[in-house]
Amino acid sequence: MFDASLLNLPWATLVTLVCGYIGYFIANVGLNEHHRPIDVTFSTLVFGLLASLFYSLTLHLDVGHFQQYLATFSALAFGAGSGAFWRKYARKWMYKFLRHHDISWSDNTSSAWQAMFGHTEFRVTEIYVFLKDGSGLLCRLPGKYEAWPNGPFTLGNKGDITLYVTHRKSTKGKDWVEYEGLVDSSWGAMATYVPVEQIARVDIRRKKVDKKA
Repeated sequence: MFDASLLNLPWATLVTLVCGYIGYFIANVGLNEHHRPIDVTFSTLVFGLLASLFYSLTLHLDVGHFQQYLATFSALAFGAGSGAFWRKYARKWMYKFLRHHDISWSDNTSSAWQAMFGHTEFRVTEIYVFLKDGSGLLCRLPGKYEAWPNGPFTLGNKGDITLYVTHRKSTKGKDWVEYEGLVDSSWGAMATYVPVEQIARVDIRRKKVDKKA
């Protein structure tokens, strides 16, 4: 439940907390399921303190009545930007440094499944979902369905999956049969949700993004 007394805190403190949580959320989206309250609190403070320094520096600019507004929005932008920078670059650099110097080989994710979420420099080209009954689902070139809801696919933290099935394999069949009518001009695109209880194995093919293309 929201504590209304927080609104009575000094404005600079509110800016620090809000910017800190924005930075924390962006830096850990999809990876914070196992975080304890103390992890959330101190991670928020780290991003918040960095943003508060930017807020204080901006307050020294002479922009008249808009000074505090400019400082606040600048701190918000810095909080969001620092969270995005940590998620996209700095987090990988830190764990690479720790592995290189044999300090730790852990990436602090709660499972191998969760560790797959952070490789944004690769693009998924195929997803094979093998079910416990022996059948299979395949999404080939999922990027084609990026504009659709839950597109191009969703990997749930619990291990469940939502994808657009382009090919299916029956329980006794060996061949993958293309699914007709995945995208209908009148009815739209059909997404398939697969509960984790039905999944036996998932194969995901990825390729490095060609930045020159």
